[in-house]
Amino acid sequence: MKKLTVIEPIANPNAVTNSTLERKGSYGSINTETEGNKNATPGSSSTCVAIAVPELEKTLTLFHTVSIAVGQIIGSGIFISPNVIIKGVGSMGLSLIIWTLGGLLSMCGALCFGELGAICPKAGGEYQYIKMTYGRMASFANLWILLIVNSMAVAVISLTFSTYLLSLFLDPSYSHFETIKKVVAAVAILTVVSICMYGTKAGVWVQNGFTITKFMALLFLVFLAIAYLCQGHTENITAGFHGSNMDVSEWSGALLTSLWAYNGWNHISIVASEVKNPEKNVPRALVMSMVVVTCTYIIINLAYHTLLSPLELVRSESIAVHAGEIFFAQYGEGALIFARYFFASSVAASTFGALLSITLSSSRLPYAGAVEGMMPTLFGLVSKRSKTPVTSLAFLGSCSFVCVWPSNIGDLIQYVGFLSWIFWGLCFVAVIVLRYKLPDIPRPFKIPLVVPVVAALTSLYLVGGSLYANPLISGVWVLAGLLAVPVYYGYVDNEKMCQRWMDKLTNKLLH
Repeated sequence: MKKLTVIEPIANPNAVTNSTLERKGSYGSINTETEGNKNATPGSSSTCVAIAVPELEKTLTLFHTVSIAVGQIIGSGIFISPNVIIKGVGSMGLSLIIWTLGGLLSMCGALCFGELGAICPKAGGEYQYIKMTYGRMASFANLWILLIVNSMAVAVISLTFSTYLLSLFLDPSYSHFETIKKVVAAVAILTVVSICMYGTKAGVWVQNGFTITKFMALLFLVFLAIAYLCQGHTENITAGFHGSNMDVSEWSGALLTSLWAYNGWNHISIVASEVKNPEKNVPRALVMSMVVVTCTYIIINLAYHTLLSPLELVRSESIAVHAGEIFFAQYGEGALIFARYFFASSVAASTFGALLSITLSSSRLPYAGAVEGMMPTLFGLVSKRSKTPVTSLAFLGSCSFVCVWPSNIGDLIQYVGFLSWIFWGLCFVAVIVLRYKLPDIPRPFKIPLVVPVVAALTSLYLVGGSLYANPLISGVWVLAGLLAVPVYYGYVDNEKMCQRWMDKLTNKLLH
């Protein structure tokens, strides 16, 4: 077990010298032992109490790991991004190119994380990679930003889920719709956190069920598109590049939207310490999940373009519902109602599965920080029964709950994308740096250097574009990230100043 040292004066150290005390409770075994040094005096602060942070159990198979990534990626993006992309590029042909390019660039990122994950299969993902490459200060800054990013991402997905769920029962023009939507989103966060606290397998199996439901709905949409083609409706699919927008500056916004839809490929590396045979299964799961998602997105977009014209795509806010209504309109009012309810509930299930997946993986970051001594030991507590980091889950849920109320989905998505690609870019560069810094380390999974170069240049383009387009907002988030510097030197790098009282609190809660 990894041990974190907590500085805590002991009233009578002579009575416990060279002894080991153990307390067992619902959060696993907490081992305390005194450690003296040659210059220690009774009652001095050099007497220490060591708290053992339990390791997470390896319960995730290759299928479970791929399911986490696929469930995380295929959430709300495929149901709301196509109309934004078609607005930017204007034609079916260019939109399919954008979706393919987004998948290839995301694959480059996943391959980089595959090599890094094989080298360092620990909980924390990019946090661990940045620490290995750039040191503790950079890794703490990454952890600091990721806590913000993941909380906002959970809030975005929960709000999307509540929007589609409520569309089954309420008209969006209802005066209290926004308030009810946020209440439902908060309840969804509470529900998902509770499921994840019950156990990793419980969370994964529930998420697997929503992933299967999601693919059934998507397959049904593809079936409708094929049937529509067989009825002779080929006017939309044969449009090709007609109406293409040749303004390249508009393409960049479309690419950013597609990359947001692919977001989530990095979450496998965060739960790497719970994956069986991680050196092989982590890179395999990353590659397999990206192939599945890219192919799925292209096929679904072909289905959309079969059922809907570019103009209909641009005007539609609920694309899947509208596509289903186009097909079933020929069969009467009852069929239209079926299409509306079936696809609206399917989108809600899809986003709930994504919410469960991101909560499961993101909660491991505070745990990893506690294990590494960069966050309070309180976040390293693991339930003895469920083997899950319960306090980390509670912390993530609380932060996400706060983000829900003053939220604007569009702004939150922009913040998440901007902050994420900064540190992903550092991870892509880390692949190159570690080739020279640690040339002899075993690499079970090794990629050509051109892959991290392409991924790093993409990250530079996206971050630079955001700074150029929105300098004020982007600058504020850069300053928020720089706040990690004084926090690091005041808390992490100076235990006597700040860390002692937090670890005392942990001891009191456990004892």
